[in-house]
Parts: sequence; structure tokens; C-alpha cells
Amino acid sequence: MATESTLTRLFEPRSIALIGASDRSNWSHRIVDGLRVIGYEGDVHYVNPKGGEAHGRPLFRSAADIPEAPDLAFVMVPAKAVLDAMRDVARAGITSAIVLSSGFAELGDEGRRAQQELQSLAAEHGITVLGPNALGYVNTDAKVALKPFPPGEPLRSGSIGVVSQSGNVTVQLLNMARSFDIGVSLAVSTGNEMDVRIADVVDFLVDHEPTRVITVFTEAFPEPHAFLAACRRAREAGKLVVCLKAGRSEAAARAALAHTGSLVGNDAVIDAFLRSAGVVRVSSLEELLVVADTFAHTGPIDGAMALLTISGGTCDIVADAAEDIGLELAELTGETVTELKQVLPELAAAQNPLDVTGAAVTDATLMARALAVVARDPGVGIVLVAQEMDHQAENLAWGREALEQLSTEASAAECPAILANTTVRYVNERVREIRAAASAPAVFGGVSRILPAIAAITEWTARDTSPGADDVRVQTEAITAPREGTWSEAASRALLESVGVPVVPATVAASPSSAAEAAAAWDGPVALKVVSDDIVHKSDVGGVALDVAATEVEAAATALLERVRKAEPEAAVEGVLVTPMREPGVDLLVGVVREDEWGHVLAVGLGGIWAEVFGDVQRIALPASPAQFETALRRLQAWPLLDGVRGAEPVDVAALVDVLGRVAALATSLGDELAAVEINPLRARGAQIEALDAAVVWND
Repeated sequence: MATESTLTRLFEPRSIALIGASDRSNWSHRIVDGLRVIGYEGDVHYVNPKGGEAHGRPLFRSAADIPEAPDLAFVMVPAKAVLDAMRDVARAGITSAIVLSSGFAELGDEGRRAQQELQSLAAEHGITVLGPNALGYVNTDAKVALKPFPPGEPLRSGSIGVVSQSGNVTVQLLNMARSFDIGVSLAVSTGNEMDVRIADVVDFLVDHEPTRVITVFTEAFPEPHAFLAACRRAREAGKLVVCLKAGRSEAAARAALAHTGSLVGNDAVIDAFLRSAGVVRVSSLEELLVVADTFAHTGPIDGAMALLTISGGTCDIVADAAEDIGLELAELTGETVTELKQVLPELAAAQNPLDVTGAAVTDATLMARALAVVARDPGVGIVLVAQEMDHQAENLAWGREALEQLSTEASAAECPAILANTTVRYVNERVREIRAAASAPAVFGGVSRILPAIAAITEWTARDTSPGADDVRVQTEAITAPREGTWSEAASRALLESVGVPVVPATVAASPSSAAEAAAAWDGPVALKVVSDDIVHKSDVGGVALDVAATEVEAAATALLERVRKAEPEAAVEGVLVTPMREPGVDLLVGVVREDEWGHVLAVGLGGIWAEVFGDVQRIALPASPAQFETALRRLQAWPLLDGVRGAEPVDVAALVDVLGRVAALATSLGDELAAVEINPLRARGAQIEALDAAVVWND
């Protein structure tokens, strides 16, 4: 099992054995060249059972012949030779290894058997293994490059950790980092994760001092709870985890309930749990690095954004984009406006976004002086300076002076301040040198990509990731019905009532005449619904009648039962549920489903089909805190309906949050037994919150 000490030996080796070294191997040349370019200072030993020489050095025929056991073995032999090579590694007393070779579990049953044999061998000898089918890693801080690709220019050392199951994706990320002058701390491809998993590397990076932000690319989470635990540790340490999870198109509904099942599929479950662990999820490799690079310069962002530029057009572009993505632009205080007027040219408008005008081209200090003023505004949480400064700094003395002045003021600013080109620009060697000399907080991406990154970091900073009431348990022992199949509304109501969820009054009537007697107990019209464990979607079979007058109940109930018998002749029908009609309110769907290996997720949105039609659903991983439930409600597009739009009575949010909490506690208390629970609708009208219909599905 990988631990911090074993991973330190793996990622910070004092000596390395290259198993399979050969002048005829392209892999071997790439590894040797990578170690040379990055400046590895430890001992490197070349091993090949054929003997002879490689890379101008004598070859050891066995790793066991090396006088002192190296910290790490890099195994780059064909798959069929890996087991013999690893036995040699074990005899040598080497306790860390990278297995580059493919041809294991990724190829099917035969490969899985070979990988299991390799795993047993490693476990028997206490060898920590990265791979197999792993392209290794680059550790810029420790100056170790064990990744088989032409290194070209060395990576710039920085604070971004990269963890990827895909070796090729890791290479592409590193190539992008080189092209755009992004600093990387440790970049690891985990391959088949026979031993060292993504979760282990993330956990290592939490304590890795050079790393400030962790980027993750994954196609699957073999042990999700370990990964989530590592991400929560990162959040507690103030380190951002940014994740690109491929495979979002994976099949959806796991539950038998039509609405909740379709709204909370596998990817939605993953998304909710990642969010609960403080992870920012992105959808492209470019976005992965832009968010990471931005955070590496800003850290948490607490407050609204201010933009400085020398282009009115850029101001308009940013204002439009900020509105589209919900990024708040700071309202400058009167004091800031007054001070800006003393700095800016007469024709410039002291506002946000701020166009300092073309006067900045003749006065290299103008933009920097404006930055200093805006950064002091108490409502500003971050300042973005956007202009083509790289091009200007490379070609004009004025541009270099402006960049130096801006960088000095940015480092002294009271809030994070970053510099960006308006568009994405390749960073050549001369620009790299100028940036480094000025210690410029220059961020990759161009404003169209950086603005969403700022929005994501701002949201992450404010996000409540408290674990919620994990110890909350509700008493359900009084419910004696068999916990199997799909329960009728009548049985489901009783379960909800047992945990304090308010439900509309109801009576189960065995016959139409009994239904009429029950209806007489309430003033006004009633709703009639068939009661049957065999029928979940009652309206689909004519099993619902609404707004029925008391004098018409018996006839309506008779007709309802007849419709059901024709549609579902084999269904066992207990009778008719009679409930009073309620005044209109906001109808919500509240459902919980459980996904294997992850847990329970609560979904809330508009009731009926509307959540599916509009996609206006919020999902919360359980357990969750009341604050997280309220945040989810406020994130709904339908929030104005709850908040009392156009003079309507607002819903009692505290009462609604309490109901969500009770449904959540019921689900987590029942654990693996429960497949899904759904209330549809949950009617909210002022302080009156009631479940008008419900269904429960149990795991077989």
C-alpha cells in the first residue's frame, strides 16, 4: 500500500536503476535524455541482462549486481519480461518501481491475470509500483524526469501538480504547459493503478510543499471514497483540486423511479460528490490548465472582479461575458472613483470595467498606478489587467517598463492581481525571459478563458463543504412492511411521516363508498389515487382523479378503479387514497437515489416533468449541511418562485430546508437497503410544506 514515505522514495529518488537500458531502445534514449535535461543529480545505473554498454556506460546484467540498492527501478522491458525483471528488482532490495510496459489489465482477461501475478509479487516484497502501463512522472522540484518523451525545453518549475490515468494526456498537458510558460511541480501518469492510485498521488500532493493546486484527469474512480478523502484534505489545506472526468455520457438512471432516476444518473452522482469534496470540475484540458494557472497566481478569491485595459471593446466583451457566467463585477466606491480621477486622463471614465485609454501607451506607469488604486477598493476581490503586454514587452522598451511597473504593483496589491493577454498567445523564449525578470503574474488563457476560471475559483472560495450531519439517524423501526420492491404511495407516506416529513392528510379507502365517506371529512374537493405496490406511475394508467367534489367521489372512484383494471389487469389494488386538494403553490420534486460505491444524492427541482424539460435541478451529495441545501435551492433557476416573485408569498426557506434534511436523513439511515425515495410534488406555499405524493423503491 502506498504511503507518504514510500511515495517520497518513488517521486524523490536519490538513485535510479533503468531496467532494460539499451542504445537500441527509443524509450531508453528518451529517459536518459530527460534526466540529463532536467539536471538530475542522483546516481543512474543501467541494467540489461545482455550486458555490454548503453549510453556510453557499462551495463549491469542484474539489478542485484548494483553495489547499493537504488531507491527506484524504472522498468522498460516487454510485457512478457516484466515479471522476471521485477523478481530481479526484488532480489536487489529495491522497494519502488515504475512499470512502463503495457500489455496487462487493459488488454482483457489474460492481461488481468498477468497483472494479478505482478501485484502479488510486488506485495510479497513490499515494492511500491507506479503502473503498469504508466508513462512515469516529472518532478521539477526534485529534478527528476522519468517520462519517455523528447523533453525539448525543460519544464518551468512551478506550483501546479498534474495527476492523470492517461499517459498521453499527461504528455499533452506538459506540452501545453511548456508552450504557455506554466509552472509545474509534479506531473504523474498512473496507468493501470495496480498499486499507486490517483487518490494516493493527490494525497501526497496535499503535503507536497511546492504544489499549490492539483489537476486531475481520470476516466474512472476505482475507489472513489479514497479520492474524495484526499480532495477534502486538499481543501482543508487551502489547495484547489481541478478535475476533468471523461465519460460523462455514461448511462444515466440507476433507480426505478422515472423522474429522480433520469435526473440523477451516474455522472450526476459523481459531480455532486466531487462538488461536496471541494473539487472544481472542468470539461477540457485547456480549461483544466487555465483554472489551475489562475489559482496558482491568485489563491482563493474573496470578492468581485475589477478589469483594467486600454480597450473600450475589451471592456464591453468582459462585461457581457461576466453577465453570461454570473461573475460579479465590483461597484467601485466613491473614494476609489475620486482617486482614479486624479490618476486617469481627463477623457477616461472612472468605472469598472476600466478603460485607462491609449494614454497608457505614452505613460508606462499609468496602468500600474490605476491598478494600485483599484486594488485598494474594499469591494474588489481580484484585479485582472488585460492587454497584449507580451508582444509589447518583447518589442518595445515602453512595454517592458509597463510590465515591470504592473508586476511590482500586483505583488504589493491588497488583493490578487493577475496580468493576461486579451487573446491566447504562444510564449516564446524572449517573452519567458522578460516575464521571469519582472516576476510577472501572467496567466495563460486570454480573457475569454480566464473569466470562467475566476468565476470558478470565486465560487470555490465561498462554497460550503462542511460534511453535514453524518451522525444523523432516524428511527424507522415502526415501519413493519417488507422492505422490498416498490411501495405504494400509502406505504411511502407512512415512512415519510415517521421521520417528520409533513404529508397531506389522507385515508386509504377499500371501496368507492368508503372513499365517499372519507371525503366527507374534509371541506372542499378531494384527490383520488389508486393504491397499489404494482403501480408506480399512477397517472399513466388513469389512476388519478383531481379536484373531485364530495358528491361525485363514489362515482369518480368507481371509474378510476375500472380504468386501472383495464390498463393493469394483473396489478394487486388495495383501494383508493383520498386526500384534500391543496391551494396552488410551488411544486418541487425531491428525490434521493443511491449509487454503488458513491452513496446517496438528493435531487431537487421543479415538480413533475418540468425539472427534466428545463434541466433546472440541483444535486447534493449526502450527508449535507442545511447551508448546502439552502445554497442548492438558491442556485435553481426557479429560485424567484420560491423567493416570492411579483409579490407572491415567499416560501419559508428554513422550513423547506428542514424537510430536505429529513428526507436526506431517512435515506442515509436506511443505507444500502434503499434504492430511491421520491416526493413529487412537494408543495411549498409560504410556511406550509407538504408531500402530496411519494414513492419508495428498495434494493433487492
